[in-house]
Amino acid sequence: MQISHLKSPISLGSRLLQAVAGVLFLALIGGCMANYGNYNRDADLMAAFDNNRVPLDYRYYYYHSGSHPIAVVGVEKKYDAGSRMWREVDPNTDQFKDLISWMWEDTGYYRYAARINDPSGQQVGIMYTSIREVAIKFTDDNRIVIMPHTPFLWEVEFQENEKLYGSTDINFPPPDGLQASIP
Repeated sequence: MQISHLKSPISLGSRLLQAVAGVLFLALIGGCMANYGNYNRDADLMAAFDNNRVPLDYRYYYYHSGSHPIAVVGVEKKYDAGSRMWREVDPNTDQFKDLISWMWEDTGYYRYAARINDPSGQQVGIMYTSIREVAIKFTDDNRIVIMPHTPFLWEVEFQENEKLYGSTDINFPPPDGLQASIP
């Protein structure tokens, strides 16, 4: 007696659907990550910032919110990182020294310096901050969008919106002790 194992035939349409889904998934993942750089912490670079001996071949920007600066970055001169959030600053000036000495720190958030790398892994800048997570996106027009993850500022933003506009933005949770009202 011969036993044959029958396999359920997979239709051509099903295989095609799986292939298309796989290609779309890879394109989505690749497209989302293609323009993001990364950073590597560097103790020698930390000393350069602390001693005000940063490389002069970068354009420097700082992110300031409230009473303390949050981050300082230097990027190759072919890139632009300026925005409403990031202001340009000259290195080796009193203002630059003050930004470094007054850099924000808190429990669990300690200052560090890092080398900024483009999506191909080439160094294109440097950074000094205490923010643990920073996303670095590169655009086609030679802009670098630097996005520090600052959830500790959300309460400040909530209170400023309430003061300026008389209501709260329902997209942000209210700080402890405050009740958000939805019109």
